[in-house]
Amino acid sequence: MAEIAPVAREGSEPVATAPGLHGSKGLGLEIANIAALPDSEDYAQDAFYRANFTPSEIAHCSKQPVARTAFQGIFALKRAIVKSGAASEPKEGYKDIEIGFDGEGRAVFPGCLLSLSDTGTIAAAACFWPGGLEWPSAQTATAPQAAPAQPKIIPARIRILAAFVALSLMVLFGLGILEIFRIARW
Repeated sequence: MAEIAPVAREGSEPVATAPGLHGSKGLGLEIANIAALPDSEDYAQDAFYRANFTPSEIAHCSKQPVARTAFQGIFALKRAIVKSGAASEPKEGYKDIEIGFDGEGRAVFPGCLLSLSDTGTIAAAACFWPGGLEWPSAQTATAPQAAPAQPKIIPARIRILAAFVALSLMVLFGLGILEIFRIARW
């Protein structure tokens, strides 16, 4: 089940989302209603957009076929970045988390893998931040050294029995093959 978080108007604090696991590390997901963003004739002068987007983000989104969809996608990415742990929750707006764009216009953020999608009414963003994962170390210096594994010794009579069983199976297999050839010659 996905919850759609409404967006605050006129630069005020965004409405809190549902309770859950906050501060998780590594993966952040956000789903947002595009219609929740305020309408504006001039995004560069609107208080909400100035509080949450940098001038380069405003310029990029304003050039898109549906600017409001682009803005909600970028806003969802910023929230996903915070949820992944790659950036701290901003105190006043998301302007401090700047999304860049590669040569093909895809969103980028340092150290993160981003994914952005929309349906025309809903924007969905995912951020994977490998820096937030705690990888198990090979062995810490303070950990006691584990005793080396001792080879398992199989008694001689078990080895001889295993050899006879293997030899018997090979003989049976050979006899089976001979029987198949005999039947095939008929």
